[in-house]
Amino acid sequence: MGRNKRNNTRIDADFEAYITIGEVVTPVSTRNLSLKGALLYGCEDCVAGTECELHLPLSPGIRIVVNGEIVRIKGNYAAMAFKEMDELSFTFLHRLVTLNAEHPEEVDEELLRVFERF
Repeated sequence: MGRNKRNNTRIDADFEAYITIGEVVTPVSTRNLSLKGALLYGCEDCVAGTECELHLPLSPGIRIVVNGEIVRIKGNYAAMAFKEMDELSFTFLHRLVTLNAEHPEEVDEELLRVFERF
């Protein structure tokens, strides 16, 4: 677990998930997650610049759903930048990242920096 050069807390996260691109559903697994994006494995047909939707089931009836864009491809990995999610998905994602972060207090500090820009 750690931080990347963009100052977003990333957690190691190996979850089974899927992305939808248009009408195509592709099973993937996450390698890491932050409040702003995810690194996905198994997205061989993904292309940088493609809009997509990530579905991350946490338990029966509970899932995180995020709209975003594939921003980078490297081998079998695709980096997805999050653009939009509903309030409930954000709550689940925030809690998941906070509970698994090496420095959980930094997650909320990152959020405060985002809001200070407005």
